[in-house]
Amino acid sequence: MFWADIVAKESKAKEPILVNDAKTPSGKVHVGALRGVLIHDFVYKSFLNVGKKATYTYHFDDFDPMDSLPGSLPAEKYDKYMGFPLKDIPAPQGGGTYSDFYGQDFIRVFNSLGAEPEIIWSYKDLYKSAKLDRAIKIVLDNAGKIQEIYHKVSGSQKKKDWYPFQPICENCGKIGTTAVFAWDGKVVSYRCEKEMVEWAAGCGHEGKVSPFAGAGKMPWKVEWPSKWFINSVGFEGSGKDHTSKGGSRDVANHIAREVFEIDPPEDLPYEFFIYGGRKMSSSKGIGASAAEVAEVLPPNLLRFLNARFHPRSAIDFDPTHPDTIPNLFDEYDRAREAFFSDSDSDLGRTFEAGHVGKPGNVFVPRFITLANWLRQPGIDIEKEAEKAKGEPLTNSDKEDLERRSRYVKIWLERFAPAESKIYEIKEQKKLSGDKKIWSYFKFLDQELEKDWTEDELQNRIFQLAKENDLQPKEAFLNLYQAFLGTDHGPKVSSLILSDKSKARDALRKQYE
Repeated sequence: MFWADIVAKESKAKEPILVNDAKTPSGKVHVGALRGVLIHDFVYKSFLNVGKKATYTYHFDDFDPMDSLPGSLPAEKYDKYMGFPLKDIPAPQGGGTYSDFYGQDFIRVFNSLGAEPEIIWSYKDLYKSAKLDRAIKIVLDNAGKIQEIYHKVSGSQKKKDWYPFQPICENCGKIGTTAVFAWDGKVVSYRCEKEMVEWAAGCGHEGKVSPFAGAGKMPWKVEWPSKWFINSVGFEGSGKDHTSKGGSRDVANHIAREVFEIDPPEDLPYEFFIYGGRKMSSSKGIGASAAEVAEVLPPNLLRFLNARFHPRSAIDFDPTHPDTIPNLFDEYDRAREAFFSDSDSDLGRTFEAGHVGKPGNVFVPRFITLANWLRQPGIDIEKEAEKAKGEPLTNSDKEDLERRSRYVKIWLERFAPAESKIYEIKEQKKLSGDKKIWSYFKFLDQELEKDWTEDELQNRIFQLAKENDLQPKEAFLNLYQAFLGTDHGPKVSSLILSDKSKARDALRKQYE
């Protein structure tokens, strides 16, 4: 059974179930961040699939301070904004804000993958709108209890006059450098500390301000359960770095129970999306951005990639490895076949969940077969696909062929190994071998007078090897030597059909 269906069926969350996820738009969002969005989307849609009422929201924490600078941005322009709320920092390009620039970029990507949650912007939708005011008062009134939770759960020791709230400094506009030291039930007293954090310096201003209606924000570990409280969140998973004992999720769960007197939402800890062996980070510029990966994989493949891994399994994705993308397309094709033969099978259901829109039963050549065709000048890929199918292509077949061809070309340009960019049959010098090899080549040459599909020809090549008392490995090794002068290459039938005339000439040079 598809993992998200199991989660949905076993869930004890009260209906209607609010599924929620969140992200701080601190820079160009890396592809790893898609894992959280899509895991929650799979679970949300599985709730609907099993007949439960559910909604899905996604929060952008745009009120968070800038606490690190992505390497792609000029320090001379952005250093002065360290400690400012992301919503108050100018966008790297054009007008608008920093948080909106990166948030909207991410929204475009996950919308294209079929995830369309309701978008919540923390500042305007929660803080400025006063929706969080009730939670803020409860938090300030229970500052001592929250201090105890921090110490008990994570070992963190706060100052005696610490309060879980940071107002925007009325003098310099920073929020990452302010510390509240008093609360009288109406206003907080705060100081903009010059040396509170390493990444920003406060201005030293002291003041008093009402904490409500967007004047400031709670620290994340407190803000998290506050959102559960005001929104009645029923399900929210989190990355494994947050879910260890004493971690942020543990702290948030205790605050939910002991301060807000609610049960925390159901959790689903998930592993990292690793890029080339490294955990990705938006602020540190590690890994490919979600938008960049969406350029090299069609939406269905990127969504399927996330569907086929259980959340507790890490995804190690490296598109620069020459086999990564072709293998993913092959797995996707197998899953599609499984869906149309048995839609309730585990692989079939995974395909359905990992597909954007309604699946269509189309014919499309294997990724590597299409790559081999596209390497050859003058090849009509539509005619080759018709031969491989054995009948005329439908309009849907043609659309998928054209779509896949675009991504194959991208792979050939960016990721295919240099030595395999082009597989072109060229006559090689006569091989040393016994009569069985020459006889095999001659019979194969004669067989090529007929019209074959790729799969039919591949099967016949195997049969001819047996008929000539050859092991398949020996037969294929000699064919690659005769066609390419190497010990390996693409699928032999695909190579032959890419230029049958040259293939026959190469065979004749060997046996004549």
